[in-house]
Amino acid sequence: MWVLLCAIVVFIFLLNKYLSREYDYFEKRGIPFSKPRFIVGSRMDFILRNKSFLDVFKDVHNEFRYEKVSGLFDFSNPVYVIRDPYLIKQLGVKEFDHFVDHNFLMDTDPSSLFNKALFNLQGQKWRDMRATLSPAFSGSKMRQMFELMNVVGQQFTDYLIQKTKQGEHSFEFKELARKFAVDVIATCALGIEVNSFENPENEFYQFACNLLDHLKSFFTMLKIVGFFFLPNFMLKLKVGLLRESATQFFRTAVTETIKTREEKSIIRPDIIYLLMQAKKGKLFYETEKDADKAVEGFATAEESHVGRRTVTRNWEYDDLVAQSMSFFFAGYETVSTIISFTAYELMINTDCQAKLQKEVDEVHRKLDGKPVTYDEIQRMKYLDQVISETLRKYPSPVVDRLCNKDFVLEYDDKKFTIEKGRSFYIPIGGIHYDDRYYKNPEKFDPERFNEENRGKIDPATYLPFGVGPRNCIGSRFALTEIKTIVYYLALYFNFEPTARTEIPIKVKYNPLPGNRFNLVNGAWLKCIPRKMSAV
Repeated sequence: MWVLLCAIVVFIFLLNKYLSREYDYFEKRGIPFSKPRFIVGSRMDFILRNKSFLDVFKDVHNEFRYEKVSGLFDFSNPVYVIRDPYLIKQLGVKEFDHFVDHNFLMDTDPSSLFNKALFNLQGQKWRDMRATLSPAFSGSKMRQMFELMNVVGQQFTDYLIQKTKQGEHSFEFKELARKFAVDVIATCALGIEVNSFENPENEFYQFACNLLDHLKSFFTMLKIVGFFFLPNFMLKLKVGLLRESATQFFRTAVTETIKTREEKSIIRPDIIYLLMQAKKGKLFYETEKDADKAVEGFATAEESHVGRRTVTRNWEYDDLVAQSMSFFFAGYETVSTIISFTAYELMINTDCQAKLQKEVDEVHRKLDGKPVTYDEIQRMKYLDQVISETLRKYPSPVVDRLCNKDFVLEYDDKKFTIEKGRSFYIPIGGIHYDDRYYKNPEKFDPERFNEENRGKIDPATYLPFGVGPRNCIGSRFALTEIKTIVYYLALYFNFEPTARTEIPIKVKYNPLPGNRFNLVNGAWLKCIPRKMSAV
């Protein structure tokens, strides 16, 4: 018994020595840092999961709010925190070639679809895939895909109108928004029309629900801990994040669709068609037309020189299938969350709801019974302000970058080397709530983004879609999708609280990719049909 006890003590001592071997990393460089704890480093939040991911990175930002650079420990690994706008632009844009990749891979099986997805790719392969895909998300391509989104938006509102006529007015909006997001992805990415509102048992929606449950499971969280603690061990085991059945679903859906279209010469303005063009080397970046630039939303992420290159690389089918899956992850949970929070904020801020409805009504009358167009949606200034402010309050809380070659960072009186293999975080959640950049940041105020005020915003303090060449490739798509459904909702309904509405809404920790906020008790809203005389 004494031998066993001594062995345990020695093991704990040696483990602590190993894990704490770099705990003096930032102290040597004169950089303030979050004090690490045994095993977890600065990531007790990851273990306790007692805060939302947004609140975690608000705290990270605020702990050293007036320091341009600080440090924390992802378990035993030192990670820089960059919060100064100038340094964010320097490292994220100007010196991008030193910080191309993400640090944390969510899959260690090199043959998995998840590992071939754009957000997981690194180095030259990422550059080539980014350049291959970027033409698919230009303003002109969004104009072509808008009609597909528009149909789903009308299905959403038709469903709500039907339910309210039956006396049902209280809805858990996150679930409705997920159905909308799934249907848009199905029709725009896979060429499948499913209508999850009328047919919630359809294969695609059920797959989405099952996949989300899998990603929230305890077993999946254990895998993520393994990716943090033992990346090399996980790599040797080729551990994948997704079940094989999930990846096979995408393989089957995409390859069968492509095969059918090739056999029957079907052309449909969606992502599948664009991927087919990319595989044939026929998809090229087009310089944005003035008409497209003029109607872009404030939050739209501009494509960099990386995405404007011409690529001649031959891609395998799995590479293209992986991008469809990537599109699903990026669009499903993120878009449904932003739609839910937009509706929630309009419900609380009735003055904003009324102002948006006034703008929507004017567009509706102008159209005189004709369907809303891409250009009309994009020209709506207050709608863009509402979405921009929602993205400020509910951003993806953090982005990371991995240093791929030594870089000497100089600022103020400090000078030190960020070595190859080190990484840094940009705490977007904290920056978006810093009152130095946004007065009264807890308040939902779309006027921050009106024509007079938006020019005062430093782009490095507004990062809803990330920063630099590795920003979100689908920002135009996401913004168009969100604006379309918010247009229809504002046109036909008033939002009011229900007995189940939580104010403020409660969110909990969820570090999974594409899942910004895990709502504790959902987003409950009452949808009251507007009198048609009002529109």
